Amino acid sequence: METDDIVWERQGSRAILRMNRPAALNALTASLRQGLVEGLRRAADDPEVRVVILRGEGRAFSVGQDLKEMQSYYQEHGPQLGQLVEDEYIPIVHALRGLPKPTIAVVEGAAVGGGMALALATDFRVITNRAQLVPGFVNVALAPDTGTTFLLARAIGYHRALNLCLLGEPLRANDMVSWGLAKIAHESSESLEDELNTLADKLAHGPTRAYAEIRRMFDRAQPLGLQDVLMLERDVQDALAHTQDHREAVDAFLAKRPPNFTGA
Repeated sequence: METDDIVWERQGSRAILRMNRPAALNALTASLRQGLVEGLRRAADDPEVRVVILRGEGRAFSVGQDLKEMQSYYQEHGPQLGQLVEDEYIPIVHALRGLPKPTIAVVEGAAVGGGMALALATDFRVITNRAQLVPGFVNVALAPDTGTTFLLARAIGYHRALNLCLLGEPLRANDMVSWGLAKIAHESSESLEDELNTLADKLAHGPTRAYAEIRRMFDRAQPLGLQDVLMLERDVQDALAHTQDHREAVDAFLAKRPPNFTGA
C-alpha cells in the first residue's frame, strides 16, 4: 500500500510503515492516521510479516496533530476533539498494542504530542542523538491523549511523566537511553541501521506469538491485583504451551541445537 502520506513496504519478514509528510514534519492528518491503521492491519494479516517498523521520512518522526487540519475540523464540527481522538487516534493505539507481531519505532528527530504517543506505543525504539520525545499538549492548552499518560508513566515513572507533561518539556535522546526507552543514541545513520537490522532480524526469527502475549500481559498486569495476574499468567502460559514454537524450543533444547521459530 502506498499513499501520499504513508508508504507501506515489505522487505522479507519486515513490514515498514513510513510516515511521508517530511515538509510538514510528518504532522498527523486524517489520511495519515487512516493509512497507519490500514497499514498496521495489513501487517497483522500478512503471514509473511514477523516484525513491523514505524518511521518518519525526513528530519522528524512526527510532530503530532496537524494544527491547520485541526482548525478546519473545529470550523466544521466545533471543538469536539474527544470525538476525533476516539475515531482516529485510539484505533492507531489499539492497532499497535494489539498487533500480533513485535514493533520498532525508528526515531531520528522530534516525536511530539500524538507522534510521541506512537513512538511510546511500539515495543522498541531505535534512535539517533537528535531524537526527542515532547509532550507538547500543554503548549496548546490540552492534556495528553493517545495513551500518553498510560505509556509514559509506565516507561519512566509517575512523577517524571507528570512533570514532563505539565511543563511540556522534551525528553532528549540521552535521557531516553538513561531511562530505558532506547538502548543507545546513535551519532550516525549507519550505526542506527546496524542496530535496527540486528534487532529486526532477531525478532523476525523469534517466537512471534509469545512476543504478542508478553506485551498483552504487561499491558493488563499493572491495574490488576496479584491473584488476577497469577491467573492471567496461567492462561497465557497454557495457550503458548500449545504453540508449534514452544514445542520446537523444547525439541531443540533436548537435541542441543538452536530452535527454528516459525511464529506458529
